[in-house]
Amino acid sequence: MAGIDEGPEFGKGDFVLLDEISEDMFMQNLKLRFQKGKIYTYIGEVVVSVNPYRTVDIYGQDVVENYKGREIYERPPHIFAIADAAYKTMRRRAQDTCIVISGESGAGKTEASKVIMRYMAAITHASGQNEINRVKNILIQSNALLEAFGNAKTTRNDNSSRFGKYMDINFDFKGDPIGGHINNYLLEKSRVIRQQDGERNFHSFYQLLSGGTDQQLAALKLERNPDKYHYVNQGNSVKNDQNMVGTINDRKDFKTVQEAMRDMQFSPDECKTVWATVASIMHLGAIIFDSEDSEQCFVKNPEDLSTITELLQVQKEDLEKALCSRVVAARGEVMEKGHTSEQAEFGRDAFAKAIYDRLFSWIVSKVNEAIEVRGSNLKHGKSTLIGVLDIYGFEIFDNNSFEQFCINYCNEKLQQLFIELVLKQEQEEYEREGIEWQSIEYFNNRIICDLVEENHKGIIAILDEACLNVGKVTDEMFLDAMNKKLTKHPHYTSRALQPTDKSLVHSQDFRIRHYAGDVT
Repeated sequence: MAGIDEGPEFGKGDFVLLDEISEDMFMQNLKLRFQKGKIYTYIGEVVVSVNPYRTVDIYGQDVVENYKGREIYERPPHIFAIADAAYKTMRRRAQDTCIVISGESGAGKTEASKVIMRYMAAITHASGQNEINRVKNILIQSNALLEAFGNAKTTRNDNSSRFGKYMDINFDFKGDPIGGHINNYLLEKSRVIRQQDGERNFHSFYQLLSGGTDQQLAALKLERNPDKYHYVNQGNSVKNDQNMVGTINDRKDFKTVQEAMRDMQFSPDECKTVWATVASIMHLGAIIFDSEDSEQCFVKNPEDLSTITELLQVQKEDLEKALCSRVVAARGEVMEKGHTSEQAEFGRDAFAKAIYDRLFSWIVSKVNEAIEVRGSNLKHGKSTLIGVLDIYGFEIFDNNSFEQFCINYCNEKLQQLFIELVLKQEQEEYEREGIEWQSIEYFNNRIICDLVEENHKGIIAILDEACLNVGKVTDEMFLDAMNKKLTKHPHYTSRALQPTDKSLVHSQDFRIRHYAGDVT
């Protein structure tokens, strides 16, 4: 079984083999294996991984050969075994397969997805075909590019994915990779303008400031010091003696990103535009508004505005108009209305987030162009694919935004999928086959999913309804509507419903009791 090549001193390689099934025994076995250097353990065909937060030498070519073509229980627990099982299933049955990676923030999901991709590249036979080698290289290189623009340092993880990613890897009838496609979603746009203490903005900003040449920074009107830029200095992340933040080497990573862009056939003008866009966002954070009356504001530092217009290649008048006013449509009439200074600051931040979101989506589209399946590869035989889902981990921050709400909702849906596929279906199969067994009680989190998504009653439906109200809509109105409709829900509470809970702020906070913890 799973313990082959492992002695009893390493504990049980498969939790199914535990003599007693309990949470205490589960954690005891997991701890024993981790202390003995075993970071992987099976639960049937699911692998549990514990992040060692250090480099481990268990992914070399010799280990690849040890798992290649083997059945899942022939070797000790390893993520390679899961990747190989998915690959064999795809080839034997000519069916598409999918690997789902889930866990809380900092659990090692992004690294796991990279390990899976490297394994897929290593076990497929290139047989001297340049196209297959090209696809393999781009699949691996795309990680560096997407991490630079989509990952950031958080309090729990130096390289946390701040977006969801689903990647299809397409294979031809021989089982060789011929292309792929990436879908991205839920980019954490709020990080562009605001970071909590000890965290950073996306890596790309710091990589440009650390790795860009003096001539490049001069052309972008930038200085090397991140502390000078409001959008990237709020987390107060301190550099160490090696000029690094934690385990991050921005200068080295900048060179890696430049190489990845070249490999993915970014033109010199496109590379220049990418970094100019990143620089323009940093300059945008320096824009200050002032007003002579309550009806109209103006930009107080026009020299920074000129820099942004030069970098974005737009007209200065158009940019200032977009920042200082808005267009209102009412009763068939369209009119222009000036911003107050406060409204202009909100508009500036929204503009910065929208620019970065579009930049990231464009980068993903460029990666997809580079790895798309070419027509000639589809002419011979059936092509199949393996999907790899790498999603945000469950998160609980001091200040949880709408994005954390969406992230945790996605994790609830993944947990529901896991319950359906692993627990519910397995027990129903035992019942159909008449196997004697002891029913295991488990928490079905559908009630939490319904709290968010149920028509007319869920939080999203209540939010939609609040947004349709005529006149000024406030957060307090939305919170009041939830308090009325969700009063008796066991997984929702607020200060109005629990007046004695002083951890909740009146007319501001509400709390959802997720399967993985309470989030305010």
